[in-house]
Amino acid sequence: MLKKSRKGFLGPIGDDLPSLIPLVFALTIFFYVFTFTWNAFDEKNKGFDDDISILRIASVIKANSYIPNYAIFTERCNKAKSFKRVRFKAGLLPLSVKEDEHFEGIDIESIGFFTDPNSGDTYECRNSDEELDIKNQSILIRFFPVALERDYRDAGGERHFFVQPMLLVVIAW
Repeated sequence: MLKKSRKGFLGPIGDDLPSLIPLVFALTIFFYVFTFTWNAFDEKNKGFDDDISILRIASVIKANSYIPNYAIFTERCNKAKSFKRVRFKAGLLPLSVKEDEHFEGIDIESIGFFTDPNSGDTYECRNSDEELDIKNQSILIRFFPVALERDYRDAGGERHFFVQPMLLVVIAW
Protein backbone atom coordinates (compact mmCIF):
# COMPACT_ATOMS: atom_id res chain seq x y z
CA MET A 1 0.00 0.00 0.00
CA LEU A 2 1.09 3.44 -0.75
CA LYS A 3 1.25 5.77 2.08
CA LYS A 4 0.21 9.29 1.43
CA SER A 5 2.96 11.69 2.32
CA ARG A 6 2.00 14.84 4.14
CA LYS A 7 5.31 16.61 3.46
CA GLY A 8 4.95 20.18 2.30
CA PHE A 9 1.51 20.69 3.81
CA LEU A 10 1.65 23.27 6.61
CA GLY A 11 -2.04 23.67 7.20
CA PRO A 12 -4.50 26.33 6.11
CA ILE A 13 -2.56 29.25 7.63
CA GLY A 14 0.82 27.85 6.76
CA ASP A 15 0.01 27.71 3.09
CA ASP A 16 -1.10 31.35 3.12
CA LEU A 17 1.80 32.60 5.28
CA PRO A 18 3.86 33.97 2.38
CA SER A 19 0.91 36.12 1.28
CA LEU A 20 0.06 37.24 4.85
CA ILE A 21 3.47 38.81 5.54
CA PRO A 22 3.13 41.59 2.91
CA LEU A 23 -0.46 42.16 4.00
CA VAL A 24 0.53 42.67 7.67
CA PHE A 25 3.44 44.88 6.57
CA ALA A 26 1.09 47.00 4.42
CA LEU A 27 -1.42 47.37 7.27
CA THR A 28 1.37 48.41 9.65
CA ILE A 29 2.57 51.09 7.22
CA PHE A 30 -1.02 52.28 6.65
CA PHE A 31 -1.77 52.70 10.36
CA TYR A 32 1.60 54.37 11.00
CA VAL A 33 0.94 56.94 8.27
CA PHE A 34 -2.65 57.42 9.48
CA THR A 35 -1.49 58.01 13.09
CA PHE A 36 1.29 60.36 11.97
CA THR A 37 -1.14 62.37 9.84
CA TRP A 38 -3.70 62.52 12.65
CA ASN A 39 -1.06 63.80 15.11
CA ALA A 40 0.09 66.47 12.65
CA PHE A 41 -3.52 67.56 12.12
CA ASP A 42 -4.13 67.61 15.87
CA GLU A 43 -1.01 69.74 16.45
CA LYS A 44 -2.07 72.27 13.79
CA ASN A 45 -5.57 72.32 15.24
CA LYS A 46 -4.17 73.03 18.73
CA GLY A 47 -2.13 75.93 17.36
CA PHE A 48 -5.20 77.29 15.58
CA ASP A 49 -7.24 77.05 18.81
CA ASP A 50 -4.48 78.94 20.67
CA ASP A 51 -4.57 81.69 18.02
CA ILE A 52 -8.34 81.94 18.41
CA SER A 53 -7.93 82.19 22.20
CA ILE A 54 -5.49 85.08 21.84
CA LEU A 55 -7.88 86.89 19.52
CA ARG A 56 -10.71 86.43 22.01
CA ILE A 57 -8.57 87.74 24.88
CA ALA A 58 -7.51 90.76 22.83
CA SER A 59 -11.07 91.36 21.68
CA VAL A 60 -12.30 91.52 25.27
CA ILE A 61 -9.49 93.82 26.43
CA LYS A 62 -9.53 96.23 23.50
CA ALA A 63 -13.32 96.09 22.84
CA ASN A 64 -13.80 98.99 20.39
CA SER A 65 -10.07 99.90 20.49
CA TYR A 66 -10.74 102.79 22.87
CA ILE A 67 -9.84 102.57 26.56
CA PRO A 68 -11.34 105.51 28.47
CA ASN A 69 -9.64 104.91 31.84
CA TYR A 70 -7.90 102.43 34.11
CA ALA A 71 -11.17 101.23 35.69
CA ILE A 72 -12.53 100.14 32.30
CA PHE A 73 -9.21 98.46 31.47
CA THR A 74 -9.37 96.54 34.78
CA GLU A 75 -12.98 95.53 34.14
CA ARG A 76 -12.10 94.21 30.69
CA CYS A 77 -9.04 92.47 32.12
CA ASN A 78 -11.20 90.61 34.65
CA LYS A 79 -13.42 89.38 31.81
CA ALA A 80 -10.35 88.25 29.83
CA LYS A 81 -9.07 86.26 32.80
CA SER A 82 -11.99 83.86 32.33
CA PHE A 83 -10.19 82.36 29.29
CA LYS A 84 -8.26 79.44 30.76
CA ARG A 85 -7.11 77.74 27.55
CA VAL A 86 -3.81 79.63 27.51
CA ARG A 87 -1.77 81.52 30.07
CA PHE A 88 -1.32 85.11 29.02
CA LYS A 89 0.17 88.44 29.88
CA ALA A 90 -1.21 91.54 28.18
CA GLY A 91 -0.64 95.23 28.53
CA LEU A 92 -0.27 98.58 26.86
CA LEU A 93 2.87 100.10 25.40
CA PRO A 94 2.96 103.74 24.30
CA LEU A 95 3.56 104.43 20.63
CA SER A 96 5.64 107.38 19.57
CA VAL A 97 3.81 110.22 17.91
CA LYS A 98 6.82 112.41 17.17
CA GLU A 99 8.61 112.20 13.86
CA ASP A 100 12.08 111.93 15.41
CA GLU A 101 11.13 109.02 17.71
CA HIS A 102 11.34 105.48 16.38
CA PHE A 103 9.89 102.26 17.68
CA GLU A 104 12.81 100.18 18.92
CA GLY A 105 10.94 96.90 19.26
CA ILE A 106 9.96 94.84 22.26
CA ASP A 107 12.01 92.58 24.49
CA ILE A 108 9.40 90.17 25.84
CA GLU A 109 11.68 88.89 28.60
CA SER A 110 11.89 92.28 30.26
CA ILE A 111 8.78 93.97 28.95
CA GLY A 112 7.50 96.82 31.08
CA PHE A 113 3.97 97.91 30.38
CA PHE A 114 2.75 101.50 30.52
CA THR A 115 2.40 103.11 33.94
CA ASP A 116 0.38 106.32 34.12
CA PRO A 117 2.68 108.96 35.67
CA ASN A 118 -0.26 110.82 37.24
CA SER A 119 -2.03 107.92 38.96
CA GLY A 120 0.70 105.26 39.08
CA ASP A 121 -1.64 102.65 37.53
CA THR A 122 0.09 100.01 35.39
CA TYR A 123 -1.91 98.81 32.42
CA GLU A 124 -1.08 95.12 32.68
CA CYS A 125 -3.34 92.07 32.68
CA ARG A 126 -2.41 88.45 33.32
CA ASN A 127 -4.20 85.26 34.22
CA SER A 128 -1.18 83.46 35.64
CA ASP A 129 1.53 84.34 38.13
CA GLU A 130 3.84 81.95 36.32
CA GLU A 131 6.76 83.74 34.74
CA LEU A 132 7.40 83.47 31.04
CA ASP A 133 10.17 81.01 30.14
CA ILE A 134 11.18 81.63 26.54
CA LYS A 135 13.46 78.61 26.23
CA ASN A 136 10.96 75.94 27.29
CA GLN A 137 7.62 77.12 25.98
CA SER A 138 5.98 77.94 22.72
CA ILE A 139 5.07 81.60 22.78
CA LEU A 140 2.48 83.46 20.76
CA ILE A 141 2.60 87.26 20.54
CA ARG A 142 0.02 89.50 18.96
CA PHE A 143 -0.14 93.31 18.71
CA PHE A 144 -3.23 95.48 18.43
CA PRO A 145 -3.43 99.27 18.13
CA VAL A 146 -5.63 100.98 20.71
CA ALA A 147 -6.25 104.49 21.99
CA LEU A 148 -5.96 105.39 25.68
CA GLU A 149 -7.69 108.42 27.10
CA ARG A 150 -5.43 110.20 29.56
CA ASP A 151 -5.90 113.34 31.54
CA TYR A 152 -3.57 115.93 32.95
CA ARG A 153 -3.81 119.17 34.86
CA ASP A 154 -2.28 122.33 33.48
CA ALA A 155 -0.42 124.95 35.52
CA GLY A 156 -3.73 126.55 36.49
CA GLY A 157 -5.05 123.24 37.84
CA GLU A 158 -7.58 122.83 35.07
CA ARG A 159 -8.20 119.24 33.97
CA HIS A 160 -7.70 118.32 30.31
CA PHE A 161 -7.63 115.04 28.46
CA PHE A 162 -5.96 113.72 25.38
CA VAL A 163 -5.99 110.43 23.53
CA GLN A 164 -2.68 108.63 23.24
CA PRO A 165 -2.05 105.86 20.70
CA MET A 166 -0.97 102.65 22.38
CA LEU A 167 -0.09 99.12 21.40
CA LEU A 168 -1.93 96.30 23.14
CA VAL A 169 0.55 93.42 23.43
CA VAL A 170 -0.80 89.95 24.19
CA ILE A 171 1.76 87.27 25.03
CA ALA A 172 0.42 83.75 25.48
CA TRP A 173 2.08 80.47 26.32
